[in-house]
Amino acid sequence: MPRGMRWPLWGMWWMCLLFVVWAGWWFAQTMLYAASSEDPPGTVDKADCADAMDFSGAALPEDTRDAHCTSYTWGGQAYDGSFRMPRAAVRGWLTESFPDSTGIPCDGDDDECVHVLRDAHPHPHPARAYGITVSVSYEDQDEGGSAGDTALVTFDASSY
Repeated sequence: MPRGMRWPLWGMWWMCLLFVVWAGWWFAQTMLYAASSEDPPGTVDKADCADAMDFSGAALPEDTRDAHCTSYTWGGQAYDGSFRMPRAAVRGWLTESFPDSTGIPCDGDDDECVHVLRDAHPHPHPARAYGITVSVSYEDQDEGGSAGDTALVTFDASSY
């Protein structure tokens, strides 16, 4: 082999080795995150609750307060969060926002709940959740057991 041809071949060998090392590192890191309960960096962020509810196919109710929402983008899109709203508006908001609820009974101490399972790929809105759970707990009950006027709403919605 001519002397001038050796250097380009060595350079190509090193480039191939660099690519194989990089691909192995990426694969190992992906498998580590997939097998652990840790989320990869940059996949969990604070989110606007109006965006989270829009993803759920509902609007954030009026007069909400203490809203906290989180976005997850590892393996799909998901949101979870909570907010408080007036108790009197809960049932109407649930009925209007989630007419396609499944009727699955509430878990544990929930006062109201909604479970929704939608088609995985709706054509008009492809970036919407198809698994939604909304739980409501009524707050501010006094010692006599009469109900207060605030409801704590927690939800999660995912596309996977």
